[in-house]
Amino acid sequence: HVHQEINMSTMMTTIVNAQGFTVTPAIRAHLNRRFTLALDRFQNRIIHLEVFMKDLNGSGKGGEDQSVLVSVSLRGQPKVITETVSHDLYHSISMAARRTRRAVARSLSRHDRIKRREVGQLCLPSSMSPEIA
Repeated sequence: HVHQEINMSTMMTTIVNAQGFTVTPAIRAHLNRRFTLALDRFQNRIIHLEVFMKDLNGSGKGGEDQSVLVSVSLRGQPKVITETVSHDLYHSISMAARRTRRAVARSLSRHDRIKRREVGQLCLPSSMSPEIA
């Protein structure tokens, strides 16, 4: 079990964990590149990014066995968690970055919509407030 910290952004802490293999400089570079591209526009809203990579079946056994689990801590919101499993670690990392980007975007959009609705209701004049029966 390997625990490494990668600096993808000055704004968020990124932790990488690998089980069953060593994180090589090439894997680290691919992970950094993919997640930086995927999450850069959200970096001011992300507190912490944690990536767990695991070879589920041990090396050389074949099948879809490269798992990438991602946990993103967002400011003032629940964590966003995604998981991807593929036959190739690099493919799993790329898919995980895309899935995480979409999940973070959905979570932030939902949160922003709720906040706008709350602010809009607070700003309504009392004569326009919905009546409670």
